[in-house]
Order: sequence, then C-alpha cells, then structure tokens
Amino acid sequence: MAEAKVNQVGSIQPGNGRTREAVVRDIVTGLYDGRYEPGQRLQEAQLTATYGISRGPVREALNALSAMGIVDLTPQRGAQVRVLGIEEAIDTLIVAQTLIGLSARLAAERASQSPLRDRLVKSLEAILAFDAEAAGADFGKARDSFYGSITAMASNVELSRLLPTVRIHLIRVQFRSVLRAHETRWRGDYRRIADAILAGRPREAEAAARAHLGRAIDRLRAFR
Repeated sequence: MAEAKVNQVGSIQPGNGRTREAVVRDIVTGLYDGRYEPGQRLQEAQLTATYGISRGPVREALNALSAMGIVDLTPQRGAQVRVLGIEEAIDTLIVAQTLIGLSARLAAERASQSPLRDRLVKSLEAILAFDAEAAGADFGKARDSFYGSITAMASNVELSRLLPTVRIHLIRVQFRSVLRAHETRWRGDYRRIADAILAGRPREAEAAARAHLGRAIDRLRAFR
C-alpha cells in the first residue's frame, strides 16, 4: 500500500499505517502557514472532512498533539490549539536550552565514530540555503531536521523521547514577531553548533547551542 501523504488541498490518503502521523505533520505545518492558530478549536467532524479520513485516526492525531503539548484536550469541549503565556514560553525555552545543549554535547562526544555525520552536514546545508529573513513551514521543517540530526547523533533514548514534548512549535508560531525581531545571528549560530559537533568539541557545542536559545529567552524576557 502507498504511504500516507498530503495532497494539494491538504486531504490525507490512508496508507501503511501512517495516517495519524500525516495529520500531525499537517497540523504542525498549518501552524506555520496560518491555517491553524493558537486558541483555535479543532473539531473532529471538521478534521475528518478536511483530511478525508475516519474519526479514529483523527482522535489518535489529536492525542499525539496533546502529548506534544500543542493541543489541549478538554472533556465535553474537545481539542483546542494551546495558547502559551509569556512566562510559560520562557520556562519552556529554558528547558529546551538545557536539553538541546546536552544533545549538542553528547553528539560532539560521539561525532568521531558516528555514522550520522553526513546527516548533520546535509541538514546544516539545507537550513543555510534559506535567507536571513526565512520563515514559514519549509524553514520550520529544515530547522526541525537540523535539531533532529543533532539528537540522533546524541544517541540518547531519553533525549529523543523528551525533546518532541517541548512546545517549541507553539513558541515559534505564537511569538514569531518577538523572536524574529532583531534576529540576525541564526545562520552563524547553526554553523557554530554544527562545526563544534563535527570537530568533536563537546563544551563548545553545548555552549553554542545554549547561547542560541539564550538569545530567544532574552528577547521574550525583554518583551515581557
């Protein structure tokens, strides 16, 4: 059977047991391109019509999004895209800063023998292909791929489990204007992080990753 896929109008064709994952990916993409917004209610009937699937996969997708901290599920009220307060967003980034910094350090420690070096190089090249004003779903996917490559190189099961639950997507969408204001350093940040990892310099890799997230934390604190 064919793999689940999103067609041009956003509906999903069932296949190979991946329908739920396809819905999750499309809703996350929809956050970046404006089809879904923080605070928006996600009605099962509307989602089944939009994606052309039964309610079972839609419920599974909503449960998965809830586990990721993107959606709130409330009895009798259904699903709603979560809205983060500024303090909650700052606290979330502080946790992300620690986890991503640790991932970078572990990846650097394993870099010399890792079979995933090429994956990190390619993900860096992909994200650097965007210009300094890049935004939207495609850039978000490239950024996720970059961090995913680092996490894969870190080869730590708990980090791989925890990082997807950190609500980075919501922060990027809800506070995009704040986080992008005066941000001119992301290209250099990503290059420094990758270079330190590939060179096997754990402390430098962790410091570069933490500094990158630290600037986002500082911007939110200034906005607050």
